[in-house]
Amino acid sequence: DHEGTDPALDGEDKIFNGAMDNAAGVATMLEAARAFAQSGKRPRRSILFVALTAEEDGLIGSEYLARYPVVGTGKVVADVNLDMPILLYDFQDVVAFGAEQSTLGPIVERAAAKMGVTLSPDPMPAEQLFLRSDHYSFVKAGVPSVFLATGFKNGGEKAFRDFLKTNYHKVSDDLKQLFDWKAGAKFARINYLIAREIADADQEPRWYEGNSFGARFAKDAPKAPRPA
Repeated sequence: DHEGTDPALDGEDKIFNGAMDNAAGVATMLEAARAFAQSGKRPRRSILFVALTAEEDGLIGSEYLARYPVVGTGKVVADVNLDMPILLYDFQDVVAFGAEQSTLGPIVERAAAKMGVTLSPDPMPAEQLFLRSDHYSFVKAGVPSVFLATGFKNGGEKAFRDFLKTNYHKVSDDLKQLFDWKAGAKFARINYLIAREIADADQEPRWYEGNSFGARFAKDAPKAPRPA
């Protein structure tokens, strides 16, 4: 999932490596899958670990999967999306875009707390990031979804903004960046804990009552009372 190569660039490096955007997300997903495999405890619900193509070209891969889910006679009950976590610092909070929309929010908060991390609100609401990544294809299919990223605490805002300015959608988004591998492991563990609770819970995640996404895309699905 990136832009391939740019033959117009000067120098030898013409490849958009996409190390942070979004190989970091794919690596996190693979480590969460490894944690399930090594846990020795089969989840109560099936889990799909999916690396989607062509997000940069209009959510093409996720749009197809949301329309034609690989679930047999079952259904997709939740989507946890990993797109461009900034793994350059010891993050102390996470942001789950869409957390306030459904009961996935408290699940993320509990998982983060087990790792000593807090859940922060969207620090950039004007960017409308909840509408701009692969999870939104599943939202349009009526599936409660969140898009998880590292937060702005402990130098996170500077790391994020510096990355956008210097390496975002550039060939320099590669492994020369000073990745914090312990932070990557912590982020993967949080995602495993999120997926584990979703998979083992008695009740599937639900949109909150009065939520605009649930009302529009899952109007006949049962809703959860909105927390005070």
